[in-house]
Amino acid sequence: MNIAVAPHMPIIANGVNGNNEFDNLSLLDLPRGVTLYVPEKWIEFLSECPEITQNYELFSQLLELSVQEITPVKKANYIKLNPDILANCTASDRDIAKQQLYAIFLIRDTKRIYAGISNTVKEFTVSSDKEYVKIINFNPSTNLPLKELIESYAPKLNQLKHSQERRTDGDKEVSPFSAYDKYNEDYARLLLRRAYEEYPGEIDDKTYLYTYDSKFKTFVEFRPDRNNEYHGMDISKDDARTKCPQILKLYHK
Repeated sequence: MNIAVAPHMPIIANGVNGNNEFDNLSLLDLPRGVTLYVPEKWIEFLSECPEITQNYELFSQLLELSVQEITPVKKANYIKLNPDILANCTASDRDIAKQQLYAIFLIRDTKRIYAGISNTVKEFTVSSDKEYVKIINFNPSTNLPLKELIESYAPKLNQLKHSQERRTDGDKEVSPFSAYDKYNEDYARLLLRRAYEEYPGEIDDKTYLYTYDSKFKTFVEFRPDRNNEYHGMDISKDDARTKCPQILKLYHK
């Protein structure tokens, strides 16, 4: 599961450590599975921002970020936004933003977040060539850090009837979840997070997640419940081959 974030760099350039908007962007402390889409010639771009270059520690940290630089294309100039969250931007900022938005428009099977515009709109659409995608708008002026927003999409473990031991319930056999320890759920949660990060597409409330448990040497299926909650169970290799062949390939099984 990937999350694409296009941060609005001119806003960052106006911030320094201790600035609320910059702190809320949390670019230096993002979870795994997040790709930052930034303007091309990233180092040169940062070097032109005096508020960044004057802060050596911040400049060094930004240079170490893993980013995806964007190659400008003409089509980006013609995308349409609804609502237009860039209406109050300068022409140069708008051009950069359109390139970022078009780049994440082209990505499939991922959540897309545009970060850095002080705008209360929570979601907007980007359209091009009669196609459109929804993009989440992150407003750095709120008290919610970007990292917290991203983490809110991660699944939560709420283990129901599957325990470590195989058992029967009436005339039905209940599969075990070998990794689940009711006294310490950390390992089971770790597997759920791994399954979430390994999923190749966008996740909704009907998406089943899968991974391989190397500790107990079994494949694991996580089934969705309400409120982004999941419960796990072991599955056989044959079931995994049918349900999640990408996991067999990933773990060379």
